[in-house]
Amino acid sequence: MGLYTIEWRDGVAEISLTCGKANALNPQSLVAISRSLDEAGERGARGVILSGYDRFFSSGLDLVTLYELDRPTLDAFIREFDRVMLQVFAFPRPVVAAINGHAVAGGCILALACDARLMPDHRGQIGLNEIRLGLPFPASALEIARHCLPMEFVDSILYGGQLYTPLEAMSRGLVDGLTPGDVMEEARPVCRRLADQPPAAFETIKTSLKRPAIRRANDMLDELRKAFVDAWFSSDGRRLVGEARARLQK
Repeated sequence: MGLYTIEWRDGVAEISLTCGKANALNPQSLVAISRSLDEAGERGARGVILSGYDRFFSSGLDLVTLYELDRPTLDAFIREFDRVMLQVFAFPRPVVAAINGHAVAGGCILALACDARLMPDHRGQIGLNEIRLGLPFPASALEIARHCLPMEFVDSILYGGQLYTPLEAMSRGLVDGLTPGDVMEEARPVCRRLADQPPAAFETIKTSLKRPAIRRANDMLDELRKAFVDAWFSSDGRRLVGEARARLQK
């Protein structure tokens, strides 16, 4: 099995990420996200539906693998994380997240980078728990969250570090819709409605809406990447990330 698959339906690219255990984010999974979007764009996709596999959309950063990296290599990884998340966020055609399962931390950011988010009403948790690992947000993650989340919930979601059930996520604006059935079936008409809009108008509106967030992210890329890496290698970061890593390895 490769890192992703693309199925085409009425000009829409249905991308399923299959990047290993829990679709955790590591250098290989960032390659998969970026290449799959490049392929969709090169082949003239009218829209994109992004999903995961099994019970996971994405569990966030691959703590098991990334914990072993030295400082320069982790710095390079976060640089690429920023680039890829902003690539998703700025993709000119509509992107719908079919959140088939858990979407945690970086996996939640990946979902928020899409233009619409749908989730089963009976499965999965979603949220931004970086603060519980002693980690700040890279610039791309911070600005994507600030752009997408309702103003009244941004602080509590980012400061609280909680994971939410689908119903709780819906009430806080983390997702736009819930379904009792197959989330892909629900995502298709949502993507089709967006893809049916005149493409030039859609792209111009999307670019204009997201430009302030992208500009703010670009202004803070180096500063917040350094803050993340410093926190990762701090004594608290090594302890908290190490404890989380140990739980994952059990």
